Amino acid sequence: MSWHYICNNKKFVSKLEILREHKQSKQAMQFCVPEAYDNYDFTTPPKESLEDLCKQKALDLRATNDKIVIWYSGGCDSHYILDTFLKNNIKVDEIHMVKSGFSNADYEIEKYAIPFVKKLNIKTVVHEPSLDYYEKRYVENKKQLGSANEYWHHFRLNNDFENLQHHDTEGVAHIFGKEKPTLCFIDGKWYVYFLDVEVTPQPHQINFFSDDPIIHSKQCHMLIDEIHLMKNQSDYNKVTWYHEDQNFWNRSIGRYENNNFPLKELNENSFNNKDVEAIKQAPEHIVNAWQEKNKALVEELGAEVFNQGDPCMGTIGIFSKFYCLTEKSTKTVDELFPNGFKLQ
Repeated sequence: MSWHYICNNKKFVSKLEILREHKQSKQAMQFCVPEAYDNYDFTTPPKESLEDLCKQKALDLRATNDKIVIWYSGGCDSHYILDTFLKNNIKVDEIHMVKSGFSNADYEIEKYAIPFVKKLNIKTVVHEPSLDYYEKRYVENKKQLGSANEYWHHFRLNNDFENLQHHDTEGVAHIFGKEKPTLCFIDGKWYVYFLDVEVTPQPHQINFFSDDPIIHSKQCHMLIDEIHLMKNQSDYNKVTWYHEDQNFWNRSIGRYENNNFPLKELNENSFNNKDVEAIKQAPEHIVNAWQEKNKALVEELGAEVFNQGDPCMGTIGIFSKFYCLTEKSTKTVDELFPNGFKLQ
């Protein structure tokens, strides 16, 4: 397990479990990334193109696994991965997609992902929680699928089906499109870092982009070059922090060209509204049961560990180390932000 937490000299993959340990022991929480990052020189951009690096990654995964499974959402990250395999004639054994079980919230999968995948001669598996599944999970409080993460901040339970503890992982590469580089510009230096809430660590998951420091470094330098070219310095820290720069962010790291993703028109106003649509469609008693579970989490762990004190907004992120792209150095969040994390 590359991505994990440490608290009180104990190792965790579940966010709730480390929060419980932290509350009891009062020890600091650490978010640990693959060891390859610690010895990697981020100051020199890789000479190879991103396309060539990703092609080699795909070939390596094919050569070292019996089966390739790509988890596909129809978004630009997973589409880039699938396209890398397809255009280089690298065999994909299965494509897995996950729906929430509420049609209003599944428009992206229904309208873009499934129609595209149907054109391919590849076995496709669509996972979807039933209403009975929601009933058992929220109302009857029965744990359904084995999970490294028993808590997801949104109401939809599609992430339960992405968890790999209930999938065959022996000799299988389960490939996910995580994650775009997150940068900050501090005292004239560029840093790359991770937040646990973006990666969601779990065993056996292959994060195609962020597991590999070479690919991640290449994307970082591509993005920095575009930021230097197109942005004022006062806006440097907004690019990977504010969603209004989502299109610039994606285009700069080669996810697509021009102003829109090739499968669909980008709709900035629809960002993250899927949970709202699912809640509108769900039976009221199930939504109420979910809200009661959230209240119980606040009573157990305290409101301070959740964004805006609300579990439906997610937990406060735990930072990885900050890897400098300008000079050979590594910092902690406390070293870079002694008065608390705040991007100017």
